Amino acid sequence: MQLTPIANGIDGLFIQNTRFSTTHISVNLYLPLQQSTLAANALLPFVLTSCCAAYPDYSALNLRLCELYGAEIGAAAEKVGDRQLLRLFSFSLNNNQTPENCPVVQQAAELLGQMLFEPALNGNAFCANDFARERRLTLEKIEGLANDKRAYAIAEALKHMYQGDPFGEYKTGSAQAVQALTAQQLFLAWQAVLSGARVRIQVIGPALPSGLFERFAKGFAAVERRVLPLPQTAPKAPNKTPARFTKEMAVTQGKLVLGFAANGLLPAVQHAAISVFSDLFGGGPYSALFTNVREKLSLCYYCAARANRAKGYLLVDSGVEPQNAERAEQEICRQLAQIQQGEFNNEVLAASKRSLQDSIACFEDSEAALDSWYSLLTEEQLLSPAEFAAQIGSVTREQVIAVANTYRLDTVFSILPNKEGAQ
Repeated sequence: MQLTPIANGIDGLFIQNTRFSTTHISVNLYLPLQQSTLAANALLPFVLTSCCAAYPDYSALNLRLCELYGAEIGAAAEKVGDRQLLRLFSFSLNNNQTPENCPVVQQAAELLGQMLFEPALNGNAFCANDFARERRLTLEKIEGLANDKRAYAIAEALKHMYQGDPFGEYKTGSAQAVQALTAQQLFLAWQAVLSGARVRIQVIGPALPSGLFERFAKGFAAVERRVLPLPQTAPKAPNKTPARFTKEMAVTQGKLVLGFAANGLLPAVQHAAISVFSDLFGGGPYSALFTNVREKLSLCYYCAARANRAKGYLLVDSGVEPQNAERAEQEICRQLAQIQQGEFNNEVLAASKRSLQDSIACFEDSEAALDSWYSLLTEEQLLSPAEFAAQIGSVTREQVIAVANTYRLDTVFSILPNKEGAQ
């Protein structure tokens, strides 16, 4: 792992990996997470990677990707604490996997650069058809969220938990905000992102191609850069009394989501302990929630816990019969209290650590997973999966107990059957 400063606010990260016959390149753009820019920024990478000035439609772009031996282009937008992360990435065969050692990796990087710096425009706006298509796809994604009741319940719980905070919005922004966007506004967002984003170019492959980082440095050099300071994530102070929200829908199985807020963000050195705690609490089949709430008491169809280290919260989501919802909530809180009091055995702790280490090792099996791993880490947190797994192995009972005691119940959100669903 080699982090190299390239230019003002721009770093290059090369992760040498000789296991694969492909090279993965990503452009990671970090910005403050703001309500006013959330929707436009989230839509931007998908419009950028749908075409560019040199390849202005799907046919031309797909032909170019075929010429690059089936290279792939993709995009993503994520929330990382109080920061927004926009990603453009490419997969391509390594040069030595092609006839005559064709410079496929460099050409894929060039295509990625063309998409970022030379998009298909119509004056001071993105092309109407490209913009309308990607906006429609985003709106369909938001609308389709309600069809996955588990994901929908989690999204709604976070929305209530972080009401008034842009973090509470779905990662695309609201349907209303997306619908209100125009092609001209997206053009202005593109200019602002190029000017203000903190940038990390990540390359995963056997070797760093000559001139690759310089290609992106040259593109950003043509922009007047005024890098925006990235905010330190502000934790949520837990409610003194848990806030409760219920929604009735046409479902037969109820959903119960408990949001726990930490009394402050824990430093990176304690992230391994957070992972062990959340897994021991509601991860594998050895966890407290699985063995007690689901199996012994049969209060839930499923019951799982997940901690968000960047924002400092813990969610427990479960599928319940409506008549069991109150008992399930009480038992989930009771299981947390037991861990806070150290009532768990060393065998369960060891099983949790082994399971997490096995899961972390899987990141090494995929360049895409590795790229995502590093893109979600700040410079201060940069650890390889193997290094983080080693930290997991050294987590103690006392650290788990200390971490568990930082969480307090903050928000309860439930979906219950309406008359239609109850029939």
